[in-house]
Amino acid sequence: MAAEIHSRPQSSRLVLLNKIEGHSDGVNAAVLIPKEDGVITVSEDRTIRVWLKRDSGQYWPSIYHTVSSPCSCMSYHHESRRIFIGQDNGAVVEFLISEDFNKMNHVKTYPAHQNRVSDLIFSLESQWVISTGHDKSISWMSTQSGSMLGRHSFGSWASCLQYDKDTQHAFVGDHSGQITLLKLDEQTCSVITTLKGHEGSVGVLYWDPVQRWLFSGASDHSVIMWDIGGRQGRTLLLQGHHEKVQALRYLPLTRQLVSCSADGGITVWNMETTREEAPQWQESDSCQKCEQPFFWNIKQMWDSKTLGLRQHHCRKCGKAICGKCSSKRSTYPIMGFEFQVRMCDDCYDTIKEEDRTPLATFHEGKHNIGHMDMDPSRGLMVTCGSDRVVKVLISYINCSYYL
Repeated sequence: MAAEIHSRPQSSRLVLLNKIEGHSDGVNAAVLIPKEDGVITVSEDRTIRVWLKRDSGQYWPSIYHTVSSPCSCMSYHHESRRIFIGQDNGAVVEFLISEDFNKMNHVKTYPAHQNRVSDLIFSLESQWVISTGHDKSISWMSTQSGSMLGRHSFGSWASCLQYDKDTQHAFVGDHSGQITLLKLDEQTCSVITTLKGHEGSVGVLYWDPVQRWLFSGASDHSVIMWDIGGRQGRTLLLQGHHEKVQALRYLPLTRQLVSCSADGGITVWNMETTREEAPQWQESDSCQKCEQPFFWNIKQMWDSKTLGLRQHHCRKCGKAICGKCSSKRSTYPIMGFEFQVRMCDDCYDTIKEEDRTPLATFHEGKHNIGHMDMDPSRGLMVTCGSDRVVKVLISYINCSYYL
């Protein structure tokens, strides 16, 4: 019987298929091999491993290769079977994996950074390997000659990277909470703009080249969607985690965003619905509701013979208010607030019960998630982290689209 194709996913859950163990230190990246029952992992224990699923249903390493320094990140290109490994010593190493995934040959070593490589991307179109590092820089190198083409420095650690191959624009997140957009050329680069919105270090970026949306996750527990293609500076704030966000993936066919945090939380966001931008926080010397002074407003405190109050903000209107005028809490999913946040009394009264209907679903990965990869066509997800465990899950988040 033919599978029914639903207009929306009919279920949203994750089921553990396999648990891969054997690493002696944290696993920094794990990717699913397309069209194969296989996973590639890189670890702090200096190993690169290719795990293939055996007849027993268990994954066993068909390749176990040790390098000179802990492996911090990875970029795998399946069509050419080229794999690039970033290392703690600043080098990027390229290998070629055999067709049967039982052998791996060293191709080149690129002296990309002076410190740990935090993220990297291989671009087949430009034949570049682009990387960011804890030496506060982005570098791009030719995979044909192995030589350095260019480098650009930042004010703090460059922690994550995304690249648009069509326009040769790079997005770099850093530990200060900023995201820098650069245009890369053969020998030089130019800074286009800087995106500011996070209150903590940016840990992960994901770029959707079709919608031209950039997603960022940070240590402030939030996700921000930046509408780059809209050219109007539109941003959407998504708050649905209790810990720092370390992995992101946008699923264009289902218009869902999957985000993972360090405490194992997996949140699936409905990006098909029309959402509202969170307001900018307003500044004032006194409460914009009751007009009582805040504690730094010495003159008004003296004139009114009252003690100053602490300043808060309503998450719905952005007004600066005191605690008494913002005693209520509510969720407001259309603005990205899936957990209860502070509301002024006026805004709280305008929220209807249907406005509190969640626009995200929440799941437990049940281990530290530092990196995640998905294969939507097979409904598979792989997660890994500092607990040395790799989990392969079947994702019923979006399978109905592909049946």
